[in-house]
Amino acid sequence: MRAIRHGLCTAALALAPLALGACASTASEPAAADWGQPRFAAWQDSDPAYRFYPGDSIDVTVHSAPELSRTALIGPDGRVSLPLLGNVMVAAKTDYEIANTLADAYARDVLVSPIIEVRRAALGPQNIIVGGEVNSPGLIELTGPVGALEAVMMAGGFQNTAARGDVVVLRRQPGGGLMMRTVNLHDALRGRSGADNIQICRHDIIFVPRSTVAELSVFMEQYVSGILPLDQAFSYAIADAITN
Repeated sequence: MRAIRHGLCTAALALAPLALGACASTASEPAAADWGQPRFAAWQDSDPAYRFYPGDSIDVTVHSAPELSRTALIGPDGRVSLPLLGNVMVAAKTDYEIANTLADAYARDVLVSPIIEVRRAALGPQNIIVGGEVNSPGLIELTGPVGALEAVMMAGGFQNTAARGDVVVLRRQPGGGLMMRTVNLHDALRGRSGADNIQICRHDIIFVPRSTVAELSVFMEQYVSGILPLDQAFSYAIADAITN
């Protein structure tokens, strides 16, 4: 994707998406209220615009002042360093939103009606978490597009006690809330037509229960809650810095 900000008007120009830049699921799953998990939002079937994270790089082209153009790495704090602007918060934004942010910043003190174009240069690590009844639970770095079944295999495969037909996938909404759905990997293992093996996105959490999804609450408390400091650091202190 690339986005261009031209004066007071903004346009987004679509390019071929990177394989890991955006994900879409193939079927809807209702919120998990029946399992006593009201904190989860209903699953949304969508292919959202890619949002940038620390470790990603962006190409910033300032058409009205080419000498300011450069490739910038998003640092651990979610900011990029740009000439005449210093450090600017861009994490959790789309290319469209970053182009707006930079154009506004340049327009305030530096340029008149700046024309800014932002494109993806490179993506940082694509990490997911796989837990529950797998042989090697933990953080997994993706090297290419994978489905839920492949992600489980990368975590060492199912243990004999795994409920393979009731695997849980958790995914964050842009606002930070968690969506939840279950997938039937029992059918996927057997190559059955219509088996639900969704494409996994960066930061997804996959939980393989022992018997039923009722175990999810225990997993959330014992495992996911234990990595919340890491999650907050990975979210580059957005609560404090997103408006800066």
